[in-house]
Amino acid sequence: MTQPKPAQRKTSLHMAFAASLTVAALDCMATTTIGVDVLSYLQAARISRQGAADALAHTNTTFVRQMLVEPASPYSGLIAEPAFTNDVEWPELLERIPGGPLTSNEALAVMQWDLGMTRARPGVDIETKPGYRHDFAAASAIKADVDPDIFWHVLDLTGYGHSAKGAGYAVGLQILRRQLAKTPDDRRIALNVDPDVFMRFMRARHFDEVTEYDLRYLSALVQQRLVHWRAGERTPAGRRELPIAYRIARTAAAYRDLEGYLAGYPCDAAARPVEGTAGTGMAGDDRPLCFVAATDRAVHRWYLDEYRRQGRVVPHIESGLARFARFAGAILPLVDLVGALEIVEALIADDLVTAEVISPAEAEFAAERADILSCRIPE
Repeated sequence: MTQPKPAQRKTSLHMAFAASLTVAALDCMATTTIGVDVLSYLQAARISRQGAADALAHTNTTFVRQMLVEPASPYSGLIAEPAFTNDVEWPELLERIPGGPLTSNEALAVMQWDLGMTRARPGVDIETKPGYRHDFAAASAIKADVDPDIFWHVLDLTGYGHSAKGAGYAVGLQILRRQLAKTPDDRRIALNVDPDVFMRFMRARHFDEVTEYDLRYLSALVQQRLVHWRAGERTPAGRRELPIAYRIARTAAAYRDLEGYLAGYPCDAAARPVEGTAGTGMAGDDRPLCFVAATDRAVHRWYLDEYRRQGRVVPHIESGLARFARFAGAILPLVDLVGALEIVEALIADDLVTAEVISPAEAEFAAERADILSCRIPE
């Protein structure tokens, strides 16, 4: 086995999500703008100008086709000047955007980051640091904003056989750690920020020592973040925070890289996919991706398949690991759906209604399309 080389209104969409809670042209390394929500602003501007039907029918899907050199490839590069940047209104939009003005390159970098079009090549896209044993695993884990102690502790609990399920809890623990750091002690109870959950989970030697309350709490925390669009937040390291679904997928990819590969490592030392060894991401190709060279969108698609593959291993029904797997399963449908552009559009539209930027009728157009996708949620 080879190891990595170092180197106030809720649409039907939100109601469905609430129910599920119960069960290198543009280098992104430390440069992506913080505190600006480009996608939501463009969505609102296009709806205002074109109406909901035209704007929501083309916005993000058009962006993806125009921003990637090879949209079907997991390793696609970025187009430096997509066609939509030639629209006459583009400079005016960038001048007026809240938190701006932005240059065209700055706005594109934000959109590429939030839509999962960027990669995690060490030293190119992500600056690595010690604590993860290998640069490739480090790059994915750092992009996911998961600290080494949390990263390793969750893997110790799950083992590689259930690491895809564990990735959601690693991200959940990191979210909780950040909340604890930002919330004054006298406000934690009122805001339901529970330090005991973090301490119990991090002290557990196996899942029998993790309570059902702790699993439920962390699952709900991750689910809430998946449902609500929170773009442009700053991580403790000063980077723009990656959307939660991509953070979970990147964490799982880091675990997979550490596990090693029987048929040879899919990346070369320069973080490029090895032809004949690295997966293509196409239907029927089960070979692993070169994750650091792949876009977040491609890693997300791999994650869904890997989760289901690992799900074929069923822990003993009365074990703590089985309880963990059951709660982890409640996160998967949301991770699946939030990766779809139609869902991103609908979540943005619903938040724009709350902000009184667009009307409920306009947002309902997006929700109707997204509801069709909700049929994909497994029983």
